[in-house]
Amino acid sequence: METEYQIPVDDRMREDVSEMCNLSQGVQEWGEAIGEARGEAKGEARLILRMYKNGYSVEQIAAATDKTVEEVGTIVEKGESILV
Repeated sequence: METEYQIPVDDRMREDVSEMCNLSQGVQEWGEAIGEARGEAKGEARLILRMYKNGYSVEQIAAATDKTVEEVGTIVEKGESILV
């Protein structure tokens, strides 16, 4: 910043910039984790819907996916709309 923009840089500014970089890295990692969790949930919902369409009962799907009957029922009721 000193060379390109003639902005004086001291140790405190270096620390602040370092903290901001660490913060942005943390925000990025948090966003990636949220995206991954959403992707996993959609994948699981697709599997549940596929199983249901292939004749598995809600109880069988719940047992196979470690979900409750209520959770599977909700996914089946919402159907394709939850995959958007």
